[in-house]
Amino acid sequence: MARDKWTTGVGIGALLMIVPILLWTGTVQADERARPDELKAGKFIYERSCVSCHGPRGAGDGVAAPQLDPRPRDFTRGAFKFRSTPSGTMPTLDDLERTVTHGVTGTAMNQWSELSAADRRAVLLYIETFSRFGWREGIPVTVPPEPSFTMQSAKRGAQGYERLQCPKCHGTTGFGDGPSAADLKDSWDRPIRTTDLTVGSRFKRGSTPRDIYLTFFTGLMGTPMPSYAGTLKTPEEEWDLVHYVYALSQGKRVP
Repeated sequence: MARDKWTTGVGIGALLMIVPILLWTGTVQADERARPDELKAGKFIYERSCVSCHGPRGAGDGVAAPQLDPRPRDFTRGAFKFRSTPSGTMPTLDDLERTVTHGVTGTAMNQWSELSAADRRAVLLYIETFSRFGWREGIPVTVPPEPSFTMQSAKRGAQGYERLQCPKCHGTTGFGDGPSAADLKDSWDRPIRTTDLTVGSRFKRGSTPRDIYLTFFTGLMGTPMPSYAGTLKTPEEEWDLVHYVYALSQGKRVP
């Protein structure tokens, strides 16, 4: 994979070097790093491996899409869930590569680790051309050093969990059964399930403390999960919140 809930129009007016490459009946805007031979190779890989889900122009409307839940990502909007960059910005190429290499848990997005590094780069540069807003990478957020995990830290984090109103969606004990959970929708107006925080294997980005930190403080664009960057006063409070959710995901009960 929420940018301050429903933000759209990311990177409009960004000054990009536009490389016109005729890839279908129209012309697309290519990332300035992409060479024509890379885009040609990326198009071949995409049409062989990705088009059935994501569609010929990356709109998430492939022939298999109606049968999938959650639906494939619509690349044309430039809204990507799994980033190391701030809410409202584009992911880095490394962010995209991580998703392609490891897949997305609980979805039809498989691992594509068998692709070579050159092939992954080529197909990702090609995917970038689908964005209606051009492409300009965001600058990754700085993840502060993580203090040692303790249950005392997790206990403090439970207070932050309440203060940020996480129980509205995720429930008081993290089971994804909050009062708003049944009514949540994504930016495409499709129903979306709230993550059960007590089962770390279901975390789509990953369940390490760093993964959880990035989910909290970059958000999940296209979903109701906003970024909480700047809402807590200190890095220690941020890590306390992360440790609380991490504890829940490991089956630990926090007093």
